[in-house]
Amino acid sequence: MGGRLALVVGSECVALGELGFTGELASGLYGSLTEVGGWRSAIDADGPVLDPTADQLAEAVDAAFAAASARQATLLLAFIGHGVATSAEDFYLLGHDSPAVPNSRNAFHLTQEIRERLNQSAVDGLVVLVDACETGQGVLGAARRWTDLLAQGAGRMEMLVAAGEGPAFSGCFTRTMLATFTDGLPLRGENLLPADLVDPIAGQCTRQQPQYLSFTSGSVSMAHTADPGLWLVPNTARHRDAVSGRSAAGFVDQLTRDLLVTPDVREHLDAIIDAGSNRLRVVIGPTGAGKSTLLAMLIRPSLVEGLAITPEYITAAVFLTAASAIEAVAAELAAQLSVRLPGFADAARAVRTQRARSEYDIFDIMVRHPLARLSTAGRRVTLVFDGLNQPQEGTRKLLVGAIADLSRRHDLRHVRVILGIRDGTGVEHDPALAHMYRIEVGEPAADDIATVVGSARGGVPAYPSQWIAWIQRLLSEAPTAEADGAHVVSGGWLLARVLQEVASSITDNAVADGIGLDRIVVMRVDNALSGMDPETTSATGALLSVLVAAGVGPVLPLELLDAALTSLGVDLHIARIRDITVALGALVTRSHPGTARESLGVTHGALLPSLRAEGKLLGVEPEAAHRAIVAAIKESPSDRAADYARGSAVRHCLAYRDSASAIHFLEMLQTQRAADNRDLWAAWIPAFTEALGPDNPDTLTTRSRAAYHRAESGDLIGAITEFELLFIDRFRVLGPDHPKTLGTRTNLATYRARCGDFAGARTDYQRLYADQLRLLGPDHPDTLRTRNDLASNRADLGDLGGAIADFEQLALDRARIIGPDDPQTLRTRNSLAYWRGASGDIAGARTEFEQLLADCLRIYGPDHVATLNARNNLAAFRDRSGDLVGARAEFTRLLADRLRVLGADHPDTLTTRSALAGYLAESGDLAAAITDFEDLLTDRLRVLGPDHPGTFATRNDLATARAESGDIPRAIAELEVLLVAELRALGPAHPATIHTQSTLAHWRAELVQ
Repeated sequence: MGGRLALVVGSECVALGELGFTGELASGLYGSLTEVGGWRSAIDADGPVLDPTADQLAEAVDAAFAAASARQATLLLAFIGHGVATSAEDFYLLGHDSPAVPNSRNAFHLTQEIRERLNQSAVDGLVVLVDACETGQGVLGAARRWTDLLAQGAGRMEMLVAAGEGPAFSGCFTRTMLATFTDGLPLRGENLLPADLVDPIAGQCTRQQPQYLSFTSGSVSMAHTADPGLWLVPNTARHRDAVSGRSAAGFVDQLTRDLLVTPDVREHLDAIIDAGSNRLRVVIGPTGAGKSTLLAMLIRPSLVEGLAITPEYITAAVFLTAASAIEAVAAELAAQLSVRLPGFADAARAVRTQRARSEYDIFDIMVRHPLARLSTAGRRVTLVFDGLNQPQEGTRKLLVGAIADLSRRHDLRHVRVILGIRDGTGVEHDPALAHMYRIEVGEPAADDIATVVGSARGGVPAYPSQWIAWIQRLLSEAPTAEADGAHVVSGGWLLARVLQEVASSITDNAVADGIGLDRIVVMRVDNALSGMDPETTSATGALLSVLVAAGVGPVLPLELLDAALTSLGVDLHIARIRDITVALGALVTRSHPGTARESLGVTHGALLPSLRAEGKLLGVEPEAAHRAIVAAIKESPSDRAADYARGSAVRHCLAYRDSASAIHFLEMLQTQRAADNRDLWAAWIPAFTEALGPDNPDTLTTRSRAAYHRAESGDLIGAITEFELLFIDRFRVLGPDHPKTLGTRTNLATYRARCGDFAGARTDYQRLYADQLRLLGPDHPDTLRTRNDLASNRADLGDLGGAIADFEQLALDRARIIGPDDPQTLRTRNSLAYWRGASGDIAGARTEFEQLLADCLRIYGPDHVATLNARNNLAAFRDRSGDLVGARAEFTRLLADRLRVLGADHPDTLTTRSALAGYLAESGDLAAAITDFEDLLTDRLRVLGPDHPGTFATRNDLATARAESGDIPRAIAELEVLLVAELRALGPAHPATIHTQSTLAHWRAELVQ
């Protein structure tokens, strides 16, 4: 459903003589609209309709309206040919067989024919372009006879015609339109609207005067105002902008519309540019002071006369919102840089496919490392992050770290960063950003705001000084202040945009009495609701509430908005949503307007309280809106919904305190990379704390998940610290005997053991086991699990005989309690077989491994993970028992099966690759082993992260293979770097750290010899 359909007609009327250009221009216009603008034919035939009879012309228009109505699509009608006005508002488009003096039976009466079809259709906006003589009466007729029908449905229409009462000459209207499509308009927005063409046509076609008519939700205008969704083609003059074609382009359009470049604004722009030697420049100011607009002007410098930069000055830009997630920001920057920065796409591919020793997180992988590869003399890369105060606290912390790296690391000395931060949020005082160069943006002069309001009112207010004083008071209860003799106002440029749309409704008396921003927002909403029926008014309340819940910026996909409204019992559909959105004017911002990729949101955070109150007055509570968005996310299969959910689903769940669903969404967002999952959970801890309190069980669960993934990413020491703090809080909040408290103690003991603190772990396990016996009994699964851990710990401490006896008894007990085929029983049997082999009982171990594999095949089948693991264990045992040929053959078969069943990135698949690379090294094929280890390291870095034990092991194996091949100096250098990383992440007692120390000492000794 939806879309953009176009009918282009080129018509020669025999009775009035041949024009000679209608076919050529109609074909050119149709080609531009479809090939560049993405319009599709509104009729079955592809191409313009040429020289139709009057009946054929009417039939084509009928078909176009029917198709657009059926799909609720936007409809464009374009006519190039003969037109005749016979009397007031009677204007005819002539078919091939129409007479010189037409009537409604033998020609197309534009006003009446379109009115009749509008009365029977439900199109998502109408665009009419007419290149014909005497079109002025058609405009007058449309203004009187179409708009009443459009008003009933809050519809939208754009009409642009070639001339007034006189002739149109030689297709100048369409020729200029096509030329403008090709060249673009530097001072216009992302897309060209009919209104944008008025001045170029008037300037080029001096013997005729184009006429323009716009209707947007109750407002008829013959000035240059329009629905940005009713665009014709992309503006080619904007293709050099950083955000061209991106979701932020519509927001930048809104920020830069009707610019008033005051001396202060120009001074701020110059200050930002002149400070270019500073790698981190921060634009700081209060709400509505124009920070985002300043950064938008840097992206589109052609809008500011004499600004000494080009669109290439800003290489990439992101406008941050509450929905911004670190991975989404990285992806957006990478997408822009791949297009705008030569070599970036290749560098990004190289990072993904080659060894990158210090890769850490998704931002490093997608942005920082590729940029570091492009550090050359004379190159400058300038990145914009607007609204750093907007994202959730956890995400903001990650972004601050990323920005600090971009603006401080020596390998990124060619990178410059420009930030926009709202003053007073505390972000500007973050120590990681202490090296910033500050550009303070003051509040705009009330005189300038009054000038803007005056232009909207059609002139200067009756009492200018009164207006200035009133504007001064609008957003601040503080006494009127002056700066350099000029009155200033808090939040002024935001105020100006809203005031422009309600200025004509504000009386001088109202100013004298005093009304604030809240009342102005109410007036703007009232204007939008004016003339709407009660059902649409109620729907508007729901729409406002959902947009407020979504937040600031064009963040909510249109289809999700539609689905959320449906969940609230509101049946609007896309076309009506757009109608109401346009009616709300400056209160709502849009990206990709009029397309299937459209997203919406509230224009500015300062508007949220007033709009939230309006939504409640119109019948929708904020919590209901958040619930509706979550319901829509759960029902939607689209990629855009999934992208939105990644940044916002958790926030919406927490808004109505559904922490269980919030945790469920976080679980769904996990990847195979432990480092990604660590950052994911850590980023949301502050939001859980704020919404639920620090002692809520689900807040504590979030901390537990973050600590777990920190450990799995390799940072065992950091994870132990987090678990220790978590244990203190769970002990205090839940009590010592709560299952979650006991679970935290299990994690502490486990990760202490993995750090090599076997003695400390044994003490923890023994105390935990005693408490579990007391609380749970000997047969509880948790008690049995701790017995398993104690047996493993006993083996780690060197008592293999005692460990084997413990595992034998545990295997019997588990078989009795949970059954011989339970996964936990099988795991115990696997441990028993492993330690038998380690103790020297090769025959007994082999028998148990083979029986275990047979049982896994019987219970699970050949492709189950447990069966594949049993095959892996048996192959490893063959290796340890000396059957290298059999082990290698089994690992080769196992790799093929794990690739087929689990995929290339599964950790088990990577483990099998490691084993096979090791066999290559053992067989003496060191060159092939080094290549395999290098490839494996690249994948383990990407999948597991740099601090994962598997990654450390591969780095050790690779260095050893290099040394054995003769490259001992390089191997030593790599082992030295590895040892530092393991000491930091694992500690000095970890077996991996000790192994690296031994390997390093060995090769240092070899080098000396």
